[in-house]
Amino acid sequence: MLPVHSLRISNPFFEGANTVYLIESDPLTLIDTGVATEIAYERLLSQLKETGLRVEDIRRVILTHKHIDHIGNAWRIQQLNQAEILIHESEMRSIENVDAQSVRFAKVANQRLAAWQVPSGEVADSSQLPSWEIEPVQGSALRDGDEIDLGGGETMQVIHTPGHTRGSICLLYEDHLFSGDHILEDISPNVGGGDMRQQGLLKLFLQSLKRVQEIPGSPHVLPGHGDRFDGLAQRCQTLMDHHQERLDQIMEILNGKELTVYQVACELFGQLNDFHIFLGCAEANSHLEHLVEDRLLLERDGIFRCADASN
Repeated sequence: MLPVHSLRISNPFFEGANTVYLIESDPLTLIDTGVATEIAYERLLSQLKETGLRVEDIRRVILTHKHIDHIGNAWRIQQLNQAEILIHESEMRSIENVDAQSVRFAKVANQRLAAWQVPSGEVADSSQLPSWEIEPVQGSALRDGDEIDLGGGETMQVIHTPGHTRGSICLLYEDHLFSGDHILEDISPNVGGGDMRQQGLLKLFLQSLKRVQEIPGSPHVLPGHGDRFDGLAQRCQTLMDHHQERLDQIMEILNGKELTVYQVACELFGQLNDFHIFLGCAEANSHLEHLVEDRLLLERDGIFRCADASN
């Protein structure tokens, strides 16, 4: 098996530092790149130096999904040495037409907040969203089941695992599963807030967990945040149980009530502030969508109620 290096890259978000992975393949391959800031890039350079390798040596970058803390420095690497940048086919636009000023994000977020009926006084000023140090790249599309040639007859398999985003992937190499944000050891990835234009993400996430849970051999998990861990099947089950408990909790909350997404989110998570308003509402909404699809809830004009109370 080829050597794999774990590199820890600073990240201003609450989930903590990113872990990116360098595989001593041919060509030299980096999985994810850290957030789109000069600080993160400098941290990547210093971590690479400790391995005895250079960023100039990287000829291929694989991105597990489109979030800014994973794609952020792909452009720097490609501009430096024309490295190939790979991402799932459904997320190519995110790297080829980057939202450096968060304009597209702010527009969609404001639309969603309005649909969730978040009181205007609770919504943070979208003009305060960060501007990222990022430029477009020329990407190549990955698809489920693709085999990535690592040289020497070794390959890595692409597993499409939609849920956290529509184009999230995991990568299986021997007994290593590079899981991006699909499976983390201590955090349940947000479902709903990471891909606002998509619907049905919770169902996709649960299906993806089941698929990964059934990978034979119990591979080691190398996540996009945190350290390598074992117990893949149990972690998948824990995440599935967590979401079922949340679905059950929402049914209890709505027993005899009619509530908006925002009101349900407040019942679930308590007082929400700043960006957590968006994340909490997005998470609640993904579960409400799932319950509506299963015909356990009814929705009209953004108000949800139990289906058995429709009469």
